[in-house]
Amino acid sequence: MTNSHTASAAALDESNDLDKIVLYALDEAMEKLEQNGELEPFTVILHGGNLHVESHSGEDAVECFNAASTALQLLAHVMDAYVFAYDGYINTDTDTRDAIIVERGKPGQTEAEAYAILYTLDEGDDGVLSFEEGIYDLGPAPSMLEGAPATSDDLEMF
Repeated sequence: MTNSHTASAAALDESNDLDKIVLYALDEAMEKLEQNGELEPFTVILHGGNLHVESHSGEDAVECFNAASTALQLLAHVMDAYVFAYDGYINTDTDTRDAIIVERGKPGQTEAEAYAILYTLDEGDDGVLSFEEGIYDLGPAPSMLEGAPATSDDLEMF
Protein backbone atom coordinates (compact mmCIF):
# COMPACT_ATOMS: atom_id res chain seq x y z
CA MET A 1 0.00 0.00 0.00
CA THR A 2 1.29 3.42 -0.78
CA ASN A 3 0.63 7.07 -0.25
CA SER A 4 2.28 9.66 -2.47
CA HIS A 5 1.03 12.78 -0.69
CA THR A 6 3.55 15.28 0.53
CA ALA A 7 4.16 14.51 4.18
CA SER A 8 4.25 17.26 6.77
CA ALA A 9 4.73 17.08 10.52
CA ALA A 10 1.54 15.97 12.25
CA ALA A 11 0.16 17.95 15.15
CA LEU A 12 -1.72 15.35 17.15
CA ASP A 13 -3.36 16.46 20.39
CA GLU A 14 -3.18 13.91 23.24
CA SER A 15 -6.33 15.40 24.79
CA ASN A 16 -8.35 14.52 21.66
CA ASP A 17 -9.76 10.96 21.84
CA LEU A 18 -9.26 10.21 18.14
CA ASP A 19 -5.70 11.55 18.20
CA LYS A 20 -5.02 9.33 21.23
CA ILE A 21 -6.21 6.31 19.26
CA VAL A 22 -3.93 7.21 16.35
CA LEU A 23 -0.99 7.43 18.76
CA TYR A 24 -2.00 4.14 20.38
CA ALA A 25 -2.21 2.42 16.98
CA LEU A 26 1.20 3.78 15.94
CA ASP A 27 2.76 2.56 19.21
CA GLU A 28 1.17 -0.88 18.85
CA ALA A 29 2.26 -1.14 15.21
CA MET A 30 5.86 -0.19 16.04
CA GLU A 31 5.94 -2.72 18.88
CA LYS A 32 4.56 -5.51 16.66
CA LEU A 33 7.02 -4.71 13.88
CA GLU A 34 9.91 -4.74 16.37
CA GLN A 35 8.80 -8.03 17.96
CA ASN A 36 7.76 -10.00 14.88
CA GLY A 37 9.62 -8.36 12.01
CA GLU A 38 6.27 -7.86 10.29
CA LEU A 39 3.01 -6.10 10.95
CA GLU A 40 -0.34 -7.74 10.41
CA PRO A 41 -2.83 -4.98 9.54
CA PHE A 42 -5.26 -4.16 12.32
CA THR A 43 -8.12 -1.84 13.13
CA VAL A 44 -8.96 -0.04 16.33
CA ILE A 45 -12.65 0.74 16.64
CA LEU A 46 -13.97 3.39 19.02
CA HIS A 47 -17.48 2.83 20.35
CA GLY A 48 -18.79 4.82 23.28
CA GLY A 49 -15.38 5.31 24.83
CA ASN A 50 -14.42 1.63 24.43
CA LEU A 51 -11.76 0.32 22.05
CA HIS A 52 -11.91 -2.91 20.08
CA VAL A 53 -8.78 -4.11 18.26
CA GLU A 54 -9.02 -6.63 15.42
CA SER A 55 -6.31 -8.07 13.16
CA HIS A 56 -6.90 -8.58 9.44
CA SER A 57 -4.81 -11.32 7.86
CA GLY A 58 -4.69 -12.27 4.22
CA GLU A 59 -2.52 -13.66 1.46
CA ASP A 60 -1.68 -10.18 0.16
CA ALA A 61 -2.35 -6.48 0.77
CA VAL A 62 -5.65 -6.55 -1.15
CA GLU A 63 -7.06 -9.38 0.99
CA CYS A 64 -5.98 -7.65 4.21
CA PHE A 65 -7.45 -4.33 3.10
CA ASN A 66 -10.74 -5.94 2.03
CA ALA A 67 -11.00 -7.91 5.29
CA ALA A 68 -10.55 -4.70 7.27
CA SER A 69 -12.94 -2.75 5.05
CA THR A 70 -15.64 -5.44 5.32
CA ALA A 71 -15.31 -5.60 9.11
CA LEU A 72 -15.50 -1.81 9.37
CA GLN A 73 -18.51 -1.54 7.05
CA LEU A 74 -20.36 -4.14 9.13
CA LEU A 75 -19.69 -2.14 12.30
CA ALA A 76 -20.16 1.35 10.85
CA HIS A 77 -23.62 1.74 12.38
CA VAL A 78 -22.30 1.25 15.94
CA MET A 79 -18.83 2.82 15.83
CA ASP A 80 -17.83 6.37 16.57
CA ALA A 81 -14.57 6.14 14.61
CA TYR A 82 -11.91 3.76 13.36
CA VAL A 83 -8.16 3.63 12.89
CA PHE A 84 -6.59 1.21 10.39
CA ALA A 85 -2.86 0.45 10.78
CA TYR A 86 -0.61 -1.30 8.28
CA ASP A 87 2.94 -1.61 7.03
CA GLY A 88 3.33 0.26 3.76
CA TYR A 89 5.51 2.71 1.98
CA ILE A 90 5.49 6.33 0.95
CA ASN A 91 6.77 7.79 -2.30
CA THR A 92 8.77 10.93 -1.57
CA ASP A 93 10.34 13.40 -3.98
CA THR A 94 13.60 11.44 -3.87
CA ASP A 95 12.78 7.81 -3.08
CA THR A 96 10.36 5.27 -1.65
CA ARG A 97 10.37 4.85 2.14
CA ASP A 98 9.02 2.10 4.38
CA ALA A 99 6.38 3.38 6.77
CA ILE A 100 3.81 2.38 9.31
CA ILE A 101 0.65 4.05 8.08
CA VAL A 102 -2.54 4.67 10.02
CA GLU A 103 -5.78 5.96 8.60
CA ARG A 104 -8.54 7.32 10.77
CA GLY A 105 -12.10 7.97 9.80
CA LYS A 106 -15.66 8.28 10.98
CA PRO A 107 -18.95 6.93 9.65
CA GLY A 108 -20.59 9.36 7.23
CA GLN A 109 -17.32 10.90 6.07
CA THR A 110 -16.04 10.10 2.57
CA GLU A 111 -12.43 10.83 3.47
CA ALA A 112 -10.15 9.57 6.20
CA GLU A 113 -6.92 11.15 7.42
CA ALA A 114 -3.60 9.33 7.03
CA TYR A 115 -0.48 9.52 9.19
CA ALA A 116 2.86 7.73 9.05
CA ILE A 117 6.05 6.93 10.90
CA LEU A 118 8.99 6.20 8.62
CA TYR A 119 11.41 3.40 9.40
CA THR A 120 14.49 1.66 8.05
CA LEU A 121 15.57 -1.94 8.41
CA ASP A 122 19.29 -2.55 8.35
CA GLU A 123 19.73 -5.55 6.07
CA GLY A 124 22.96 -6.57 7.85
CA ASP A 125 23.40 -9.47 10.25
CA ASP A 126 21.68 -7.60 13.06
CA GLY A 127 18.58 -6.62 11.09
CA VAL A 128 18.28 -3.46 13.16
CA LEU A 129 14.93 -1.70 12.85
CA SER A 130 14.96 2.05 13.46
CA PHE A 131 12.05 4.48 13.46
CA GLU A 132 12.42 8.11 12.48
CA GLU A 133 11.40 10.78 14.95
CA GLY A 134 8.07 12.41 14.31
CA ILE A 135 4.73 11.53 12.83
CA TYR A 136 3.92 12.70 9.34
CA ASP A 137 0.53 13.95 8.22
CA LEU A 138 -0.15 12.42 4.80
CA GLY A 139 -3.42 14.25 4.27
CA PRO A 140 -6.74 12.82 3.11
CA ALA A 141 -7.28 9.21 2.07
CA PRO A 142 -10.44 7.45 0.86
CA SER A 143 -12.56 6.24 3.77
CA MET A 144 -12.63 2.49 4.24
CA LEU A 145 -16.33 2.82 5.01
CA GLU A 146 -17.12 3.91 1.46
CA GLY A 147 -17.20 1.98 -1.77
CA ALA A 148 -16.61 -1.46 -3.18
CA PRO A 149 -13.83 -3.95 -2.38
CA ALA A 150 -10.33 -2.84 -3.33
CA THR A 151 -8.15 -4.11 -6.15
CA SER A 152 -4.37 -3.91 -6.32
CA ASP A 153 -4.70 -0.84 -8.57
CA ASP A 154 -6.84 0.90 -5.92
CA LEU A 155 -4.16 0.48 -3.27
CA GLU A 156 -1.71 2.41 -5.46
CA MET A 157 -4.02 5.39 -6.07
CA PHE A 158 -3.53 7.49 -2.98
